[in-house]
Amino acid sequence: MKLAVVIAAVWLIAMLQTAVFRCFWKRNLSVRLRFCQPAAVEGETAQLKEIITNRKYLPLPVLHVKFQMGKYLIFTASNNFKITDQNYRSDIFSCMPWQEIRRTLDFSCKKRGYYRISHIDLVSYDLFFLAHFVHSVPEDTAMYVYPGPADPVRLELPLKNLMGQILARQALLRDPFETQGIRPYRTYDPYKNVNWKATAHTGELQVNVFTPASSWQVVFLLDTDSDRVWGDDDLTEESIRLCGSMAQSMIDKGIPVAVYSNGIDCLSGKPSRIEAGAGREHLKAIMELLARLQFAAKTPLSMAALKALAGVNLMTADYAERDGLGSEQKAAAGNAAAETGGTGSRQAAATGSGGDVSAENKSAAGDTYLPMEQLISFLAEGENGGYGSDSAVYVLISPVQRDSLSYAFDSLCLKSPGSQWILPRRPDDKLFVAYPKHAEIYEWEVPYGRTQVI
Repeated sequence: MKLAVVIAAVWLIAMLQTAVFRCFWKRNLSVRLRFCQPAAVEGETAQLKEIITNRKYLPLPVLHVKFQMGKYLIFTASNNFKITDQNYRSDIFSCMPWQEIRRTLDFSCKKRGYYRISHIDLVSYDLFFLAHFVHSVPEDTAMYVYPGPADPVRLELPLKNLMGQILARQALLRDPFETQGIRPYRTYDPYKNVNWKATAHTGELQVNVFTPASSWQVVFLLDTDSDRVWGDDDLTEESIRLCGSMAQSMIDKGIPVAVYSNGIDCLSGKPSRIEAGAGREHLKAIMELLARLQFAAKTPLSMAALKALAGVNLMTADYAERDGLGSEQKAAAGNAAAETGGTGSRQAAATGSGGDVSAENKSAAGDTYLPMEQLISFLAEGENGGYGSDSAVYVLISPVQRDSLSYAFDSLCLKSPGSQWILPRRPDDKLFVAYPKHAEIYEWEVPYGRTQVI
């Protein structure tokens, strides 16, 4: 009889404590995760701060804290994580009453990207481990990993030539009514530019320096497509690094930069673009855009998204048929081409004979992507003042070797001497692209193997 009473008492206590834990275990319990810095660069080490607070008298003998983040953020000093398609981490804590636990986790940024932690899963037990309790806590912390720098030695030549073209064209077109400064006379200076007042004051010939008559800018065209059967992510990642490094160099010299890409912005789901600008904030915006760039996701592009990209009503039925659009989209494309007065025929001619899309992009039935040839056509023929003018220098960064791309880019560069095509390639690639006549081409060899900055 006594044994039965003891057993009943123990069972009652166990059930009571289970009920107490079930009702109160997550009350006044907070778990927060915060990236210690908003951005890092490929290859750098960053920190994640983890804060667990138990503001009540009920202890938590075991508390599992589980969360996931990008698989390319690798923790450096712990084994409590598993990497598959994501980086899954599970930590175990023992939280006493009114206790706060703080710790900082170091991790290495192996690849550029936009990494976000959206929720935290909590698992706890009662004192006798008779029941477990699960709760999901929403979280909103994110950080950017910018693309790493490209090889500065190899970039020296294209950057030098690009800057030289811009400076030469600025020197040819000056505003005679706006003086930028005064400098000593040189033998090639015309006498009409002599500042006689400054000359009399210094005793040596001085000439006026006039400001440029137009604002020159560099437009980067970043192609994330691949003409290989299985694609080549390393070539595309190297293209993104090249775009970031060249844009930074131009902005450091005060040259406005614009970036257009057929890659998808992971936040907006639309093709990526950023208008021309300069300054550190503009460079930050470019780097963030490059970090968010996705090129493997099969995101359908609507007609509205394609039109909104350049702010023009232009999409030809030729491209619609080639890229597998639906019947309604084809009809809309045909109507848009008719409204623009036969622009589609000019675009179809620009595609040449090598306009096949990659097998990767063909694989998704009904999905479409934006070929770089069409993006170039948007810029060249946009009715809202497209970039097809002599005040921009174009830099195409693309590993794709299609004759149609070369023809389209060549037509864009007719009024822009000094434009460049940076062509990332493998050491054993056979170059068969028809080189553009109005732009310089620079081959950028990418060796096989891991190209990330580690």
